[in-house]
Amino acid sequence: MTVLITGASGGIGYAVTEYFAKNGIGVYALDVRKREFSSDNIQFFPLDISKPEEIEKAAARFCEAGIKFDAIINIAGIFTIDSFIEVPPETLQKLFDVNFFGTVFVNKYFYPLLKENGRIIVTTSEVAPLDPMPFNAIYNASKTALESYTQGLRQELNLLGQKVITVRPGAFNTNLAQGSLEKTKELTDKTVLYKAQSKKFYALVKSFMGKPLPPEKIAPTYYRALTAKHPKLIYKKHLNPLLLLMNILPKRLQCFAVKTIIK
Repeated sequence: MTVLITGASGGIGYAVTEYFAKNGIGVYALDVRKREFSSDNIQFFPLDISKPEEIEKAAARFCEAGIKFDAIINIAGIFTIDSFIEVPPETLQKLFDVNFFGTVFVNKYFYPLLKENGRIIVTTSEVAPLDPMPFNAIYNASKTALESYTQGLRQELNLLGQKVITVRPGAFNTNLAQGSLEKTKELTDKTVLYKAQSKKFYALVKSFMGKPLPPEKIAPTYYRALTAKHPKLIYKKHLNPLLLLMNILPKRLQCFAVKTIIK
């Protein structure tokens, strides 16, 4: 088997890339930064998926080389903590360019290289189907949009007999997870509107995050999504029970609870 993986140098992406290679799968690894891999089954290609023109050119080069994929696996993503009112436009644009449009354009331009029975796997987040929390809502919105896109793509490719699979990771010990706490601290320094609330929000984030798992723990989940004869539509791993409980509450009660805790 041969697969394409975006975000292959990141925490989850790297773990999945290495796991696949060790199980005899050839991986074309894409990321903006290079990382040393341990297997000859892995070929790295630099690519910034926030730039559609670069994706199109890369796909054309792969097509010229006659490469075909058993799966396109979308893992690349970035994170930010900010408020919708105060976030710099360039930060907001970059987040959606990577988390949403990057995935859309990777699948669009690389689709002609997908085998007839090939699969597309999209990584969203445990928060994607949930109501957003304050300051995490920008990231949440990008992943919710991605979740909706994935279901739409699933409906369309199902008409052609191809499978589209969602993976929703919870907290894993990656740069993204570590960055969430760092960016929450940064929010306190840069916000004008939410000075007092942002300090309490940091404590709330720490309590809600729980204990992140090593990213290697989720690699077998992607392997099952790739190889199972009848895969699930959605795979979930290490979801946060506190977030799930919060989402059960009516929206008005959610707002009341959050305001009571961090105001």
